[in-house]
Amino acid sequence: MADGLEEEIIIIEDSDAVNDNTSSGKSAGGEDSSSEKKKKLIYIGVGVGVLLIIAIGAFILIKVKAKKHANIPAAQIEEKLSQEITEPIEPSKIENMIAKADYLYSTGSKNEALSLYEKIAYYSEAVSAYNLGVAQLKDAQYETALNSFQKAIQNNEKRCVSAINAAVCSLYLENEKNFKYYIDLAYAYLPQERQSPLYSYYYALISYYNGNYLEALSALKNPTTNEYIKTQNNLSSKINALFNNDISAIESMEKNNSPSDYFSLGLLYARVGDLTLAKKYLQNAIKNNIEPMKAQLALGYIDLKAGQVQEAAKEIENATDMFREEVYKPYPIKVKLKESLFNQDLAQKRYRSLTINSKEIDYQKIFYFSPYKIFNANQTIDYIRKGNANIFIDDVGSAQEYLTKSSSLSSVNAGIAGAIKKALSFKIREANEMFLKLVDIQPKHSILHYNLALTYAQMGNMIDANKHFLRSYNLDAKNYLSGIYAIMTSQLINKESEKLSSIIKDSLSNEKPSEDIDLYNTLIYISDGNTLSASDWPDKKYQKKPLYLALDIIISLKLNNLETAQKSANKLTTLLPNEILPHLMYIDAYYNKMGSKEYASEAMNYLKIQKFDFNDLYFGANITRYLYIQQNLITGKLYFLRENIRKSLESTTGQTQELTSALALASLYDGEYEESYALYNNLIDNLKVQDAQTLFLGAVASTAANHHENAIALLELSKMKDTNFLESRYALGLLYLEAKNNKAAVIQLSKINKNNFNSEYFNFNIDTDTLMFEKGKSQK
Repeated sequence: MADGLEEEIIIIEDSDAVNDNTSSGKSAGGEDSSSEKKKKLIYIGVGVGVLLIIAIGAFILIKVKAKKHANIPAAQIEEKLSQEITEPIEPSKIENMIAKADYLYSTGSKNEALSLYEKIAYYSEAVSAYNLGVAQLKDAQYETALNSFQKAIQNNEKRCVSAINAAVCSLYLENEKNFKYYIDLAYAYLPQERQSPLYSYYYALISYYNGNYLEALSALKNPTTNEYIKTQNNLSSKINALFNNDISAIESMEKNNSPSDYFSLGLLYARVGDLTLAKKYLQNAIKNNIEPMKAQLALGYIDLKAGQVQEAAKEIENATDMFREEVYKPYPIKVKLKESLFNQDLAQKRYRSLTINSKEIDYQKIFYFSPYKIFNANQTIDYIRKGNANIFIDDVGSAQEYLTKSSSLSSVNAGIAGAIKKALSFKIREANEMFLKLVDIQPKHSILHYNLALTYAQMGNMIDANKHFLRSYNLDAKNYLSGIYAIMTSQLINKESEKLSSIIKDSLSNEKPSEDIDLYNTLIYISDGNTLSASDWPDKKYQKKPLYLALDIIISLKLNNLETAQKSANKLTTLLPNEILPHLMYIDAYYNKMGSKEYASEAMNYLKIQKFDFNDLYFGANITRYLYIQQNLITGKLYFLRENIRKSLESTTGQTQELTSALALASLYDGEYEESYALYNNLIDNLKVQDAQTLFLGAVASTAANHHENAIALLELSKMKDTNFLESRYALGLLYLEAKNNKAAVIQLSKINKNNFNSEYFNFNIDTDTLMFEKGKSQK
């Protein structure tokens, strides 16, 4: 991000009176370095500003206040000060008068101090013109002060310092031409200060005002004076922050240890990622009433970055309620997608972590390999028998009821068989549509609801999958697989499932041990995140079905048991040689411990020699598309994959929803944002694929293509489909912050009740371009 810079206005007092003797040959009331003498200071407190960019991109203001004058005994002023005297006053007397004037000013007697400065000017104009200018500048009399500094320069007194302060006056008077003139003049006089201990400081100030920040920083790192340490530290911090040397900026500012720096330190710590210290300093800033609006907003944005979303919502809401429209000025939000989505190295790191640690990925793999269930033929025969028996005893009403059920079940069971055939040939959407029609015919068929739920789960629609898994279990409490899968899908949609889990565990504990019960218990352990309890599953001597082998790999990789994972991966790819997902799990088992370059190379070479028919990619489960696209991103092959999908899309005569979805997702990850945006719009508007996940991905593509209004509309629809979909809530909250609608943003963010929430897709920065534009307009 680009950093911005506000002008910092620095007033130099008469503290260099002794130091200027070298250049001018005149005494201006010498400065005694002893502790009993007054130390006269460079005054920095007027309008000091610093713009820094923190981790969330915010501009921050470093306010450097004036160093207090030390209390000194007031010198006795000669009686002749009140008399009309035309004779020159001795230099020692002038020193006392200057000290008295400074003391009066520092204790708040500004009018008396200015009056005394004027008397000093009457007696010794050349010496006091500079001092009078400093007093006038501190009293915001910029035009008058400028005249005084001009007079000091003309009288050959304190010329370098006077020129710097004349430049300061010009800044206040918004006279850029004069400012440039006096800074150049100060630079011309600077060589005369070579012997002055303050030379490095003058050099730093002049370089800073001229925009030569590295030269200024060099002078501050190699000082020739120990005076004005707070000022030097603050300037050093400011410049270091400008060049993203955040640790050095913090070190410089920490040396001052002043409450006035709490706000700046808070933002600097946020910038380096130390959010604990950042929050501490910002909270202290609020307590001390230092930039309360900016500090509270910064706290809110830091909480957003830290995943404490509800706390962030409260901070943003409070700031908005207190400061209304002003709240939108300091930190304009710019929503973006995370770099880890598109960068090959970052994407690989993320992918390899997800394949081992992501509960969502694990569950989708389990759903992929889960078996469909066939109808109960015996039940159909029983219904027919009962119907015939009732006819024989002339109970026509009951007979018609039984026979109707029999006919209905027969057609449903035949339909289930046809739909399963579609599903096993990767026509998942067609199978789903067939199951939906069958549900209308027989809504109380447990197996039918299980199969329908499984197609939804494989399509990535966890809302509807959960509904039908739960319905299936409620219709048949012995259908444990439906109940366990209802728990898993509940977890994926942030729905409470503890009660259901408890019921199923109790029921399983009362069952006799068997292969099926072992399977169900293992799946329950996985749903609980209890991998250790599931660790004996790979040692079971059951026939190695695809689901069993998939569980072996998932469990063994979590336990870092690579040998078992690799054996099961070999068996799985042998059973299903033409399907993509088993080979992706093979890569997980064999290559996950390799370095990034070796991993990418090995994965690419392995996939290159496989004989896939790609039906599972083009028409099958969502998990295959997602993981295979990620692998092609990692290996740099996305362009070729997109071309293959595009050709298949153009030539297919069947349904195109999954092909369009695959191409849209591949285009998104390949950086073709406009193409992805158009494809998702077509998928949603024309092909009517409108589940929460698809709507969300359409919003992701819209954001990437900079169509943020469209993204908001899609996210609102996604949220309606799935009120517990936290990604949609978070993205919507950020986009409303960007649109300067904090109240709408707070509504969405406050619904995210998960601590340490970390969006997989969305991030935000402060829009520095907007800030600089607004700053430029205000300056004009």
